[in-house]
Amino acid sequence: MRAHGSILIAPAHDETQPGVLESARSEPPFSIRECDGRVLVAASAAAPVGGDELMLDIAVLAGARADVGTVASTIVLPGPSGAPSTMTTRCTVGMNAHLHWHGEPTVSVVGSDHTVTTLVDLDATATCSIVEEVSLGRTDEPSGRLRLILRVERGGRPLVHHDELFGPDVPGAGSVVSVGSGRHVLSAVVVGPPAAEPEVVVDGPLRIARLRVAPDAVVILAVGPDRPTVTAAARHHLEQRRA
Repeated sequence: MRAHGSILIAPAHDETQPGVLESARSEPPFSIRECDGRVLVAASAAAPVGGDELMLDIAVLAGARADVGTVASTIVLPGPSGAPSTMTTRCTVGMNAHLHWHGEPTVSVVGSDHTVTTLVDLDATATCSIVEEVSLGRTDEPSGRLRLILRVERGGRPLVHHDELFGPDVPGAGSVVSVGSGRHVLSAVVVGPPAAEPEVVVDGPLRIARLRVAPDAVVILAVGPDRPTVTAAARHHLEQRRA
């Protein structure tokens, strides 16, 4: 299955308020809705399944503030052919605009082979908070093979390019934060607020790192045994730096 969805967010009359969903286009498995100031993407069909190629475009117009996410976790399933699946999200953020993107976790199911690509194109004056979460397998089950690509450009120049590969056949799970026995991974890029000094925290099975990539940009990487542990550890970094 090939499917495409698009979201266009315009500024509200009151610039302190969330932007307005000016237009949305969706085809299964995408269903796009506004809810309490957020724009949410829901699944209207089981996806991705092996062989699926899915794409979502998000455009935030000049001066708009957008809060976009998903309704539920994305369960990545293997297909009968064994072909890989892909999910690509392309975000364009205009002059003096802000995008907060935080989807529910992508769950890598045993036997699946999936690539998640998130591309963010910021105007030189734009800001963002981009959060990606992954659960490596369902309860008591190994994960499939999963590749995550997160790239943020500002003013046409690369700011962050983060590429990770996970899976039972990947030595060390491929993560720069050393996944080890971890089951939940969070990656975030926050652009806008002044960046704090780099920090690394190791607390038993929890590991979290904050990396400064520009005076106003940080990358946050965290891995731990489950989602509550990881999100609680990352929350104060994200909340303090959300524009």
